[in-house]
Amino acid sequence: MVDELAGCFVALCFVPFELPWVIGALVLFRAFDIFKPGPVRWAERRLPGSYGVVVDDLVAGAMAGALLFLVGRALA
Repeated sequence: MVDELAGCFVALCFVPFELPWVIGALVLFRAFDIFKPGPVRWAERRLPGSYGVVVDDLVAGAMAGALLFLVGRALA
């Protein structure tokens, strides 16, 4: 549970605190956490024990936030 909150927080660090951006960050975080693309799956499988469980959520949050950050820059 705490790892999920940490991942959401990381995703939200990259976007403006406005409802569409917040919803986008949370939806993308969950999608990355469920489907585990590249670096997320690597973190979960390669790091020992609970480190993999926590770091995969942090990586998913960072990926979601970075993607939305880039979208925001492209729209500006």
